[in-house]
Amino acid sequence: MKYRMVALDMDDTLLGDKLTISNENIKALQEANKRGVIITICSGRASKSIKSIVKEIELISKDDYFISYNGAVIEDFNGNNIFYKPIQGDILKDIIHTGRDFGVDVQLYNKEDIIVEKYTPRVKSYEESNKYPVIITDDLTRYNESIKILFNYSDIDKLEKLQSYIKQNYNDKVNVFFSKPTYLEVINKDANKGVALEYLADHLNIHRNEIIAVGDSFNDIYMIEYAGMGVAINNARNEIKNIANYVTKYNNNEDGVAEVINKFILDN
Repeated sequence: MKYRMVALDMDDTLLGDKLTISNENIKALQEANKRGVIITICSGRASKSIKSIVKEIELISKDDYFISYNGAVIEDFNGNNIFYKPIQGDILKDIIHTGRDFGVDVQLYNKEDIIVEKYTPRVKSYEESNKYPVIITDDLTRYNESIKILFNYSDIDKLEKLQSYIKQNYNDKVNVFFSKPTYLEVINKDANKGVALEYLADHLNIHRNEIIAVGDSFNDIYMIEYAGMGVAINNARNEIKNIANYVTKYNNNEDGVAEVINKFILDN
């Protein structure tokens, strides 16, 4: 099979634990790109955060696209949206109130900022790791739209209970999943990494069997199931490995992405 696109999660997949892209991964991606393969970043990160990191790859052009906010946005590197599915209206306000009731940090997103009511150490850490500014407001419910909602908290048990509550009460309106053990995310029901990847593939006239998707966590399930070759990085959760077509020998700190590129593209 000749693959025309590689969709890559960033954190714990393309990025090592120190949030950098290894030289081997960059080299493999550049070589694949020279052979005409489209490299598509598909991340839970905000668009601005993705842009600041992918410059390291040195193969991004104005005609390339990326998927951000766990599939709620597809954008080109000129800042043009081709897909945009925010959470709006009463459902947004209801879920903000729910987060408050559970006592967790609630983060909203627009194209430029993270918006919070309290600047906690958890929010500060998130801001620093994502290289993304935080705006503090006295009331999140004044906002009528957010690209996603992120519940940020160190008590995983509490976040799991919050996830169950949202699924029970809003499952027909939103998708809710963990992107990291302490990050519970909520996006529009009509958005996820798989939906966005399918939309972009149709836009570029690429068949799903011509796509490799690589990820590690629950928010990657949708794109791994959609792609013709769904890959779990070695450090992925077991649930992700169980649905993948291939599990890498090497993890995100050992050039696992380069392993995928070499095996399925460069060596063929």
